[in-house]
Formats: sequence, C-alpha cells, structure tokens
Amino acid sequence: MSPTSPYVVGDEVGGRCMRDAQLITRNQGGMSMFFKKSCLKVGGKLKWFPRAITLTRNPVNTQELAKEIALMSTASPGDVHLVLRCLPTVMSRFMNDGRPVHIEGLGSFFFKLSCAGRGVDTPEEVSREQIKAIRVQFLPERQGTYGRKVIRPMVQDVRLISWEGEVDDGKATETTSLDE
Repeated sequence: MSPTSPYVVGDEVGGRCMRDAQLITRNQGGMSMFFKKSCLKVGGKLKWFPRAITLTRNPVNTQELAKEIALMSTASPGDVHLVLRCLPTVMSRFMNDGRPVHIEGLGSFFFKLSCAGRGVDTPEEVSREQIKAIRVQFLPERQGTYGRKVIRPMVQDVRLISWEGEVDDGKATETTSLDE
C-alpha cells in the first residue's frame, strides 16, 4: 500500500478524491462503503471502531437517480424523474391512512412518534401534548434466510473500504450504524 493512499483494501492503492473513489467502486465491481477509524470512550477507556462515512456533503439528487434508473429500464429520465417526484406525496397519503408503505427490494416506511418527557403513570394521562415530533421510520428490506443469516438486498454485496484520505469538502460526514 502506498503511504499516500487514502483507502486501504488489501494491497490496493487508490486516488485522493471522490471521483477516484467512484472509479474504484465501479472498476472493482459491486458496491463499496467507506469507513474511517474513530475513537470513542467506552467504560472510561478509549476504544477504536470503524465509522461509516460519506465522501461528500452533496447527496445524489433526483435527476441523477432518474438518469441511472433510466439506463436500467425502458423509461426516459424525464418519466422516472416525474415518478420519483410524485412518490413522497403518494407515500404520505397511504401513511396518513395508517398504512405502512413497502417498496420491494428497498424496504418499508411508516410513521413513528417522538415523545417529550419520561412518560406518564396511567393510560388516561396519555395525550397529544406528549408528542414532540412525527418522524418517518425506514426499515430496510429483508428477504428470507440463507441458513441462519437474513439476506438484505441493499447491503449484501457491499465491500468495506477503509478511507484514510480527505473528502471533497475536507470533512467526512460520519454516521453510526448499530446494525448486527
């Protein structure tokens, strides 16, 4: 591995920016997820953990999604864009009727309440005033099992790549996954 390499996967050597990371991902086939080493205090001691990062603060937008989906289908980018723009409104209508929305291969969406305070002592005391916010909860798709392992289509073929370089804007957006 090169001492200036921003990512580490076996003996591979990579580039320094987001564009290089995209090329790495596509050239190696499959999907990749990047992580950085992160130090956290656990039980009074410092411990090191991998922490998922995004390499840029610029998310993929609806137009980019539409173009990629159009390449995989017979629909035009404009048609796909229109459907994607309508999706939140349609999902909201079903969820407002008390129904979760399940998108095959992606997962399920449903409302979740965020409540203020520590709860009340009796069912009669429960009220709307306890509700701080209404949130949309996403539960990724899970399909069957392979032996004892649940198959999760969105993440089953993801390669983990340790990223040690800078990101486009100089800051990595860190997220913590409490999965598995």
